[in-house]
Amino acid sequence: MPSPETSQNVVELVRRVGLVPESDLTRFLAGLPAGTPSSKLLGKLTSAGLLTAFQAEEITANRGQGLRLGAYKLLDRLGKGGMGHVFLGEHAVLGKRVAVKVLSAGLRSDAGARRRFVREARAAAAIDHPNVVHVFDVDMDHDPPFLVMEFVEGVNLQVAVARRGTFTGGETAAVGVELARGLQAAAAHGLVHRDIKPANLLVNRVGGVKILDLGIVRFAGDETQTNANSSNELLGTLDYLAPEQAVNPATVDPRADLYALGATLYFLLAGHPPFPGADFRRKLTAKLHVDPPPVHQLRPDVDAGLSLVIQTLLARDPDARYAAAVDVVAALAPFVVLPANFPARLFRENQSSSADNAPVSAELHSPPPTQRMKKPPLHPIPPPPLPRETTEEGPPTARMASSPTDLTMTPLPSAYRQTPRPVIAPRPLTPQRFLRVFARFLLVMLTTIVAAMLVRKMWN
Repeated sequence: MPSPETSQNVVELVRRVGLVPESDLTRFLAGLPAGTPSSKLLGKLTSAGLLTAFQAEEITANRGQGLRLGAYKLLDRLGKGGMGHVFLGEHAVLGKRVAVKVLSAGLRSDAGARRRFVREARAAAAIDHPNVVHVFDVDMDHDPPFLVMEFVEGVNLQVAVARRGTFTGGETAAVGVELARGLQAAAAHGLVHRDIKPANLLVNRVGGVKILDLGIVRFAGDETQTNANSSNELLGTLDYLAPEQAVNPATVDPRADLYALGATLYFLLAGHPPFPGADFRRKLTAKLHVDPPPVHQLRPDVDAGLSLVIQTLLARDPDARYAAAVDVVAALAPFVVLPANFPARLFRENQSSSADNAPVSAELHSPPPTQRMKKPPLHPIPPPPLPRETTEEGPPTARMASSPTDLTMTPLPSAYRQTPRPVIAPRPLTPQRFLRVFARFLLVMLTTIVAAMLVRKMWN
């Protein structure tokens, strides 16, 4: 669509949408040279701090009407997720900055997506806890529907690892304690998040962790969810969901979130989820039947005790995990050791691009959106096929060792390895050895004759 043709069109749009207070706009226009073209006018408004670069771009693209949602002005785009876009907003009267999530155009007529949008708002509004992002308002009658939530100046854990590498054991334990406290608050309200993963967790500038995106949360006692979620559907993110959630997402309890917590901590230390790889069926089968290698085997610098806590969280049997998130807090607390540069090291300094200058939302650079997917039929994991001949990639064993695998291949203990028996050379036949063998032969023959005679005498 064409951009506003004249400066007058730009001024009218800014006034109509309410992007700039009238007194500030009047003062600015009084000092503006006559005949200033619209392109330069937008630049001057941006330089004067009356418009943001994002707002100027939207006005240029003739999307200025979308910069106002109810009482909120949109200042910048923070990210994009499966449900829509997330913007930095500001209340036009109070000046309070918030995050505004707008349902994408393709989902506005989708009844399921609209229910999920409302479910996220209800769940977050029910929990008043510092480790859960607050939701202030939702308007489903507006076009487009939008959700207003707490704005957190932070970085999500997915982006943090991508930018700054894996976490130390002490940092990981600290994040785990914060996350477990938020999950305990959710469980106290009868909620199961069902999509705990690094991309849905924000670390702010003081090291606090915030849980967000409660779009597929399960409310205790809500039977409509049991009917809506078929056991043939996979609901959540495969890399982090619990095995029982892969079987039936409608019947999980808060221990499923504890598994996802363990998988997230594993990711922070190893740089990948417990079962990496792109093969969906193989990954799902492994999650149901195999335990991942303990993280301290991948990171020898990680305390074995911390590794054991994570391994307990990743137990395939829910009864083998911690009973509640409060127990996880107690288990992780002894390992919390924060370096002096945490969390400052997670935030870039001297950034050059406007996209980097904006605080990173949890939906920016995140994995594919969470959605319902049909589960493939599960079969035992077959061994990799052996090639019939050696190629330029090397012999078969070399190719197997260098190829990416979902499971760790452990060599057999030495006691079970087959070793060839030594070859014993025959001894030479000397006269002395011949006489010994012949004497033994005569003794056997004499004994046999005597025994036969005695038997014959007994029968007669």
